Amino acid sequence: MGSYHVSIRDLSGRIAAGLHFLVLVAVVAVPLYAIAHALFALLDISDSAQLNALFDLRRWLTLLTNTLIVCGIALLTATVLGMVFGFLVARTDLPGRTLVAVAAILGACVPVYVSVVFIFALVPLWQYAHSAVACGVMHGLICAPLAVIVLAAVFRCADRDLEDQARLDAGEGSVLLRVMIPQAGWGIATIGMIVVLLVATDHSIADILIVRTFAEEVYTQYALHGSAAGPVIASVPVLVLLAVMLVAMQVRYRLLGEHSPWHFDTPPRTISLGRWRWVVAPLCLIVILALLGPPAVSLLRRIESFQQFVTTAGNLQTELLRSALGAAAGATIVVLFAVGLAWGALRTRRLRWFVCAAVVLLLALPAPVAGISLIDLLNRPGLAGRLYDSPVSIVLGYVVRFLPFGILLLLPAVQRVPVENELAARVDGCNWLDVQRHVYWPAVATHAVVVWLIMLILCFGEVGTTILLAPPGWPTAAVRAATLIHFGVYRDLAVLALLSVAYIVVPWLLLLWLLRRALSVIRQST
Repeated sequence: MGSYHVSIRDLSGRIAAGLHFLVLVAVVAVPLYAIAHALFALLDISDSAQLNALFDLRRWLTLLTNTLIVCGIALLTATVLGMVFGFLVARTDLPGRTLVAVAAILGACVPVYVSVVFIFALVPLWQYAHSAVACGVMHGLICAPLAVIVLAAVFRCADRDLEDQARLDAGEGSVLLRVMIPQAGWGIATIGMIVVLLVATDHSIADILIVRTFAEEVYTQYALHGSAAGPVIASVPVLVLLAVMLVAMQVRYRLLGEHSPWHFDTPPRTISLGRWRWVVAPLCLIVILALLGPPAVSLLRRIESFQQFVTTAGNLQTELLRSALGAAAGATIVVLFAVGLAWGALRTRRLRWFVCAAVVLLLALPAPVAGISLIDLLNRPGLAGRLYDSPVSIVLGYVVRFLPFGILLLLPAVQRVPVENELAARVDGCNWLDVQRHVYWPAVATHAVVVWLIMLILCFGEVGTTILLAPPGWPTAAVRAATLIHFGVYRDLAVLALLSVAYIVVPWLLLLWLLRRALSVIRQST
């Protein structure tokens, strides 16, 4: 009986491990199926005019040029703002720097469609139609809060001893240029890669401004023709380029290592701004108020009265509640499987390369391609069709889009768990599932909650995949906003944007609390 009991436990562990692997295979199969299906569809095209249209060199050059302009402008805007404000928050005695950090975290939590509504509440759409530069600036402003958070953390975790040694031979200006910024080089490259990924795979702003990027072309061509072959083929260049960039960064890290190791034990010295601190502080306040105040006032003016706000809000509660529930379901599935897959990427040789390749492929995948792939897979009779006609399809889209983000965000927490703990559990007879339950999950629980909140925020604001998968009668807040914004910022859209911010406040406050708790633990340990 005892041996039978042990075999059942071993079987349950293998089933749990196999389920994680099958989920990753299923998620990766979504884009691979779409690409294979598109290639086979090309073989059936006998019309030379249609083939010439698909592979028109001028079309590809236009898409490449616009994508590079949008990504380049966004990268420059977000990185410059992130470096300036991140350095002021992390390394100076700027008054109110904590409030700046709190505002940056809130800005990073706000969905893209809400930020777009805020921008277009002041700037009419038609003034910047077909402008790749304007599209890039808008993307850069939207990504800037995230850049501030990441670069503030990078500057805060610099090597204090190295900086103190440099100060013996040079002034603060030289130390900044030759020590502080080079130390933050890896962080700057990382946030640059994140910005490029977010911008190149998103089509929402490009679709509104009618800027032909690769992601926008995928969505537009599929919406016009309903055929997956042309749109999916159009996504291949950007997918390949992004995948090459991700692999190159990983190879660079493995070959050269990180020249700016993070030091949590001794925080770097705070740089005094002197009399300039009372000049810089009002300037920062003016910038923040200029970015938030006028759009908020403009939205409130479009609502006109409190009674109209209450009436419109009541009509929109269904979409917001559905968005919150779907986002919570997607975030839960991502985190549940991301911990085990992060373990596979770090602790096993057989799964490591497959998990890494899957993460690269899914990160580089344009958002509309995920929606098109799921439509091709699910839009058929039987159980698949019932899933396609239900909100489950939206949740599946969330999982395909954000599972790689969940794995990457949980990698550091899983890596910090001593491998000796796992070996000791194995010696005591624990199978894979027991090791996950008793070793890894208790150690990464707090980190997993933070990642769950981040996934919740990302799923709540997802547009590129959701707009294709939303079944009739089940519009989400993001889909409703993406539809309404083409007609201008009127009362319904203004109320929807403000209510979306209100829904985001709860996870934002929880993130602030968890981050403050983590910082206090680090201070106590040092």
